[in-house]
Amino acid sequence: MSEEIQFHQAVMERGDSAVLVVDADELAVRWASPAALRLFGTASGVFPDLVDPADAAAVASFLQAAIGRDSASRGTCAVPVEGSTARRVDLVARDLSADPVVGGLVVVALDVTGWAERSEELGRRLGTDGLTGVANRAGLLPRLEQAARGAPDSGPGPVLMFLDLDGFKTVNDRYGHAAGDRVLRGVAAHLDAVVTGRGTVARVGGDEFVVLLDRSDEQEAVAFAQEAVNLEFTVAGDVVRVTASAGIMVVRRGYRAESLLHRADLAMYRAKATGRAHAVVYRDDLQDWVLARKLEVDRLAERLEHMRLEKEALVEAATIDQRTGLPNPAAFDADHDLQNRRGRPYSLLLVDIDHFHDYNTLYRYLAGHEALRKVGQAIRRAVRTTDRTYRYGGEEFTVLLPDARLPEATAVGERVRLAVEQSGIEHRGNPGGVLTVSVGVVEAEPGATVTDVIEEASIALLGAKDTGRNQVIGRTAHTPRPPA
Repeated sequence: MSEEIQFHQAVMERGDSAVLVVDADELAVRWASPAALRLFGTASGVFPDLVDPADAAAVASFLQAAIGRDSASRGTCAVPVEGSTARRVDLVARDLSADPVVGGLVVVALDVTGWAERSEELGRRLGTDGLTGVANRAGLLPRLEQAARGAPDSGPGPVLMFLDLDGFKTVNDRYGHAAGDRVLRGVAAHLDAVVTGRGTVARVGGDEFVVLLDRSDEQEAVAFAQEAVNLEFTVAGDVVRVTASAGIMVVRRGYRAESLLHRADLAMYRAKATGRAHAVVYRDDLQDWVLARKLEVDRLAERLEHMRLEKEALVEAATIDQRTGLPNPAAFDADHDLQNRRGRPYSLLLVDIDHFHDYNTLYRYLAGHEALRKVGQAIRRAVRTTDRTYRYGGEEFTVLLPDARLPEATAVGERVRLAVEQSGIEHRGNPGGVLTVSVGVVEAEPGATVTDVIEEASIALLGAKDTGRNQVIGRTAHTPRPPA
């Protein structure tokens, strides 16, 4: 015996896949591998007789359909096991009748019982709500689709109920989510006990449940919905009454599961609008009601958006200087308090336009307004990207410099001074013929009040003015005074 034949024989003897050669005419087993003997318990007889009797006809049809096909055919069946549960088996058949060596159908059978059980268990888990143990949306939809396919055109049949617990948010807010979860489990257990043998219960959202009754009518469904959830729970020593609003949809052929849920959901919202613990049966005119409510909600949303824009405009008006477009003193005070709460050192520039009263006298106030705007722009261009510039009042500007020590802040102040001078804004009343600024720089420690910092910066600014203007003077603020 050659090594190749020994190899193939070893694979056949030890492999898990059962291989059989079946006669194409009689469907009788002509040859079976050792694994096939272990799986089917025999190597003779008609192959369909080796499987579960309930699957025999389907397997016979499966084999007959494989005859004459170029590609492999696939099927499945159960194989009985004496004293145990049947095995789940996948079948693959290929017609090799024309092969002079094989001369029949080659059937490969693979025992997939373990895989099937794990798949079914996974399917159950995926279709089950983890909190309550009833079905979830994924578990409900196939059952609802099946109910719609078998629903009658009229008379009693499947009925869908969409239940939303009334005021459940109050339970969570007052007693906590753990208590709310206990209530949800209690509601689910009650519904499941009431519905057992009559249909399916599912939890499809936070406090939303769906009941699918296999056979009912509108009147019975309304009575069921009004009585199904009228429960009392003891929560933290308090008695909490739980009711539900319900939307009811009679299931008819031609509807998809999602469409049925949507209609039941609309009816539930209509029930909510009429008061708690109500049930409403879906009618087509509910679509008109929903459309009207949507238009009403859209108009309300438009009004809210308009109010939001108005609020933003008011906030901007309260914090933006209209002359320069820079933040105003109110914005500076708020930002300073925020900077102070960070607990890190920072610096401040106090910038004052030199001889600005003379400028207004020479060029009039409209030109003065334009000069203020240009100075503000020059300051913003000169400072760091992390710094913020404000118009503080009159011809004064402030710049807040987070995390800046005095040397760095003084350098920024010098850039500001130079940027304004190089802007070339004509000022015949100022030495040099152009508008200039004096800058006071102060380094502050966390805890300093706005008043403390501005006073210290004012002292530095006055020093710059006293030394001839168009100067930058820096100083370190005194330690903040302790609160009284």
